[in-house]
Amino acid sequence: MLTKNELKEEGPLLFRPPVAEDGPCMHALVERCKPLDVNSLYCYLILCEHFSSTCVVAEADGETVAMMTAYIPPDRPDTLFVWQIAVDASQRGRGVARKLFSHLLQRSHLADIRFIEATVNPSNDASRGLFHSLAATHNCDVTEAELFPASLFGEGGHEQENLLRVGPVSLKH
Repeated sequence: MLTKNELKEEGPLLFRPPVAEDGPCMHALVERCKPLDVNSLYCYLILCEHFSSTCVVAEADGETVAMMTAYIPPDRPDTLFVWQIAVDASQRGRGVARKLFSHLLQRSHLADIRFIEATVNPSNDASRGLFHSLAATHNCDVTEAELFPASLFGEGGHEQENLLRVGPVSLKH
């Protein structure tokens, strides 16, 4: 049974943890959100099945229009690693990504999270801005350093991935 922190309506959007049946919709959403890296459908099914407590989807009229996938790294229980954020073009410019964060970070089982991390390409100013905004909201710092050089991605022209780290945050509920 979902608690009030897990199912929340904000205007026309409904925010909730994903279930396995959301996997295909999440995969399709990421495909529409270029230049995000599209993972296998199986990956999204696993994220929904095993990590729903750290992921969130937003629906409008029963359609998945935004999502955030995240997990807690096994060796860092005070860190939430954000894997992917996707917002449909129809919802951009409305603060939906911030609302995904807000919804997720209100979950009581995440109260001990002190750091929020993600990898971001150097050219992804929108994501960088989102994480700097999150840091400003929580009155904390953002650090950035190269994590995966472009050479690790082969010859596909993938940019390096920098690690953004926001924190320490206080999520005590």
